[in-house]
Amino acid sequence: MSTNIFRDPTNGYTRRSVEIPAGSRILYISGQTATDDDGNTPADAETQADIIYGKVVQSLEDAGMGVEDLVKTNVYLTNPSDIMAIVKAGQKYNPGGKQAGTLVYVKALARPEVLMELEAVAAKAD
Repeated sequence: MSTNIFRDPTNGYTRRSVEIPAGSRILYISGQTATDDDGNTPADAETQADIIYGKVVQSLEDAGMGVEDLVKTNVYLTNPSDIMAIVKAGQKYNPGGKQAGTLVYVKALARPEVLMELEAVAAKAD
């Protein structure tokens, strides 16, 4: 169970906020892409989104946290038609996610084959 206070007065995305209690550990996860250590990136958005969310979950686990501790995510997409790929991956790895979030469409990311990037912030009181 999360130690953060989630507020969603309209039960929607636009007015969601999260309060982190005093004394919590805060984890900042750099923007994750689907590029592997050898520089390979899958071509399709669905595979990229799945890999990206998997990396975020692994970072959370490495810090003794889970998706319930996410307080903020930022998604960067180069193609608006890829929105459902990241939504589907989010539903798989973080069903019922309550974190605050931002979605931004950008012209390009660090490499031409990278279609999306996800950065996250999590917090947990021990």
